Amino acid sequence: MNAIYDGFNDRTPDAIVQRLGQTLAQGLEKQNKPRFLFRADDIGVPGHNFTRMMELFLEYQVPLCLAVVPTWLTRQRWEALAPFADKGGDLFCWHQHGWRHMNYEVQGKKQEFGPGRPVGDIQNDLAKGKQRLSAVLNHRFAPFFTPPWNRCTRETMAALVNLGFEGISRSAGSHPLPPDQLKEMSVHVDLHTRKDRSPDLGWQALFNEFAQGMESGVCGIMLHHMRMDQGAFLFLESLLRQVAGQTRIEVATFSTLAGKGGFNAIP
Repeated sequence: MNAIYDGFNDRTPDAIVQRLGQTLAQGLEKQNKPRFLFRADDIGVPGHNFTRMMELFLEYQVPLCLAVVPTWLTRQRWEALAPFADKGGDLFCWHQHGWRHMNYEVQGKKQEFGPGRPVGDIQNDLAKGKQRLSAVLNHRFAPFFTPPWNRCTRETMAALVNLGFEGISRSAGSHPLPPDQLKEMSVHVDLHTRKDRSPDLGWQALFNEFAQGMESGVCGIMLHHMRMDQGAFLFLESLLRQVAGQTRIEVATFSTLAGKGGFNAIP
């Protein structure tokens, strides 16, 4: 699943680091102050990979949006995750990632909130998810939604508006479009669920995604910590180091994109 990172032993190869730097530099030529947005999916269970990911974002002081699956997050699990929330404060944006992260479609692409479900069931699951996360996360819960597999129906988005959600995050170019009351905060770059035919094609596609994201003005980057291996962590650290070292790059969370406070500009 991480074929592009095969062969990374103790560091990211120099050629990849240089290519990443060139991609960022070229993006900065087209956008004077591009914004970056990091989103980590499938949050709720403590573990080694989760800890390692969070420590990297804390070390480089890079903001991160965490998509939490409500049924995965018990109060006991939150006790294990909460120290990271306390250390990071506004650096982290904890928000809702579906309800159970279950596929209900019998054909076509996977969706938890797709056309194969009654609207009433969708509304109930969204409401239960928000209620659970609000109760467990308390003031840490932010009213934003990432649908599992980056897909959902128009009816789902209408229900999100009715429940007081302020934004949704899906893959760039997703349809249907959200209603005006729901801000779209897209991801362009997929670090860990790639299906490239070869590492070379994978790197080419990955850097193209970075370029397209930066050109859009807000480059969204999607992580899946449970799928990360040693090479993936090494590349993530190389990426965070370069982003943190660019004074012209602002890294946002959903909250800052939605206008709740200033951007987390990296010093």
